[in-house]
Amino acid sequence: MKRYNIILKIVIVSLFFLCVPRLAQAQRVSISTNALSWANFGTMNVEGGISVSKHFNVFAGAKYNPWMFRTKSQYAFYNKQATGYIGAKYWPWHVYSGWWLGAKVQFQNVNQAGLFSEQMVKGNALGAGLSFGYSFLVTPHVNIDFGLGGWGGRVLNYSKYTNFYDNELIETGAKNFIFVDNVIIAVSYIF
Repeated sequence: MKRYNIILKIVIVSLFFLCVPRLAQAQRVSISTNALSWANFGTMNVEGGISVSKHFNVFAGAKYNPWMFRTKSQYAFYNKQATGYIGAKYWPWHVYSGWWLGAKVQFQNVNQAGLFSEQMVKGNALGAGLSFGYSFLVTPHVNIDFGLGGWGGRVLNYSKYTNFYDNELIETGAKNFIFVDNVIIAVSYIF
């Protein structure tokens, strides 16, 4: 967890130093949240961005899910995570309007059990991702964003257990991965 805290602090400080010089030029700033992430067992999420030119913006975000759920038979299932990322988006027409293509680097601490099988998986992942989407202007300050994103990289200190209760180790080590991680229906507020 200490590694995660250090990486999250680096992401926040990096975003601060990227954004401060641009704020003096009265550039547009956004804050958004993805409704579909909230639907993923209550995963809290926020993303902030700032335009650096007519066609580019930089962004940073975080996701956090501490929740565990149990059925009547006390079967546990959860998708706990702590994620931090930083990246940039290219907007062919103008920042915060129309189509966009994004790239990011991401760190994720994950602990899942009972979602698709009884097995429990723990680990830290580091990688890069791509996403694309479209931003609809609702009002001069509110957008609805639709998009899809995926990422790949390496899971560090990966561990798989038979289930949540027994904690019998099946597999451990590090492994590569690639998968879709972000289906986006987000609400953005542009300052």
